[in-house]
Amino acid sequence: MQASNTAMTAPANAATPGKSRLRVSSLLSAVLHFGGQLVGILLALLVSHLIARRLGISPEADAFFFGRRIATSVIETLSQVMAVFYIPLVAAHAIGSGRGFLRATLRHAGIAAVAGVGLSLLIGFGAGAATRLLAPGLEAEAAVLARQTLMIFAAVLPATMACIVFAAALNVAGHFGMPSMIRQLPRAAIAATLAVAGANLVLMAAGAFAVAWLVVAAIMLVQCLRMTRTWEPEPGIAAQPARPLAVGTAAVLLVVAALASTWLETAFAAQVGTGGITRLELTQRLGTLLGNALATALSLVVFTAWSRRAAAGGRILASDLWRNVFIGLALLLPVQVYVALHSPTLVSFLLGHGRFGDKDVQDVAESLRWMTLAPLSAFVLRMVLVRILVDRALPVVRLVAIGVSVDTGVKFLLFLWLTPALGVNGIVLGQAISPLVTLALLAGLLRGRGVLVGPVRLGRESGLAVAAMAAIAGIILASVSMFAFSGVFGPDPSAASDFTTLALSGLLGLGLFFVSIKVLRVSVALD
Repeated sequence: MQASNTAMTAPANAATPGKSRLRVSSLLSAVLHFGGQLVGILLALLVSHLIARRLGISPEADAFFFGRRIATSVIETLSQVMAVFYIPLVAAHAIGSGRGFLRATLRHAGIAAVAGVGLSLLIGFGAGAATRLLAPGLEAEAAVLARQTLMIFAAVLPATMACIVFAAALNVAGHFGMPSMIRQLPRAAIAATLAVAGANLVLMAAGAFAVAWLVVAAIMLVQCLRMTRTWEPEPGIAAQPARPLAVGTAAVLLVVAALASTWLETAFAAQVGTGGITRLELTQRLGTLLGNALATALSLVVFTAWSRRAAAGGRILASDLWRNVFIGLALLLPVQVYVALHSPTLVSFLLGHGRFGDKDVQDVAESLRWMTLAPLSAFVLRMVLVRILVDRALPVVRLVAIGVSVDTGVKFLLFLWLTPALGVNGIVLGQAISPLVTLALLAGLLRGRGVLVGPVRLGRESGLAVAAMAAIAGIILASVSMFAFSGVFGPDPSAASDFTTLALSGLLGLGLFFVSIKVLRVSVALD
């Protein structure tokens, strides 16, 4: 795939802020970031496999996933959403500062760490109340274990908050692979602990997670010190005001909405009964991990490029938004079709071992098939929000407040309506539908502003549509072929047949995708 360097060489009406020793294309930046996320996906799948094997669908697994969901929802949400605040702020510092770039980065990291201490104490003191409120159906021992797990996971928030600032500085400087890769160390620590630990398995895994985040913070601090030592501002460019109050308020609103969504999901899953939280967690892991990682990589690179362009006085057109949405959907759609088509095989191969029985495989596979819809609608909403956040002429706080309020309210109503009849599937469907309602509302509010409406010009990236269709055809063809020759592996499915089906389908789809890109000479730039 050919990659244009336009994101790093600045648009016609803006210059690129700062000089870094490394210049990479916008597409390569996304690939590097996704590479780190891909390692995280493999580790997350390994963790899911180990938990299914060693804990199954049990009160202990519910306790682990409850504590992890509540605490890591804060960590992961802050990592993604607070970048909305720090990337524009750091980009403004990077344009006009040399050594001042380092001082600003360290100052903001210190402030973030202090905020993390307060948040950690708040969650720690409220862990018992949160467990009783969100998961009243947990058994007594499981409730105690969930509270202890939550407190351990929450203890790492100061380090994770500082890492958000370090990652923003490294991203603005064009470094995406290392920050993405190093932040997978906590998942590796959980996997290693689950593989070798004996007694107190849940608490040992949570402790390993906490220690690993401290190591990540130390490594990222060293990388920031090395990077800023050679940083030079771009001469002759005046940084535009970063509007920290407006962007910071919008970021806080996004954090609150994302946490409210996760906690609502957890509370409704707990009401389903024993195993509800575990089923939802495993469904979301398998159904959204790859799609969300890809969407996060794309949106992060685009947001960084747009923030730098806005800081240098450039404009973002409607064509820029929809071109990047087109690229993202063309990459996401084959992935989600693959997961939906192979949901029983994926669950059986990855989770169907040890204490994870056949009924558990069927239940999770059913939810997984519906879960594949959510990343598609969520990605489009994410890109529209990114477009709003970088536009300094829009009432950002009002638009974000309306959007997240409606999204959270619609999810609550859908969960309330669908969960009694559909169980976990009702939660999954609510996650897919609510972004569409929010998108329709934002489109109405932005009508006439030229943000979402305008001429859309596709260049050589238009061939991605053909490549996506070729990939989907390859995935389906390989699946049908394996079904026709299923007798080779005997009447009952096995790990060997599952792996062969997944591998052949994925490789054929991937191969046809890249062959199509090569033949059509597709060129992609994310900016």
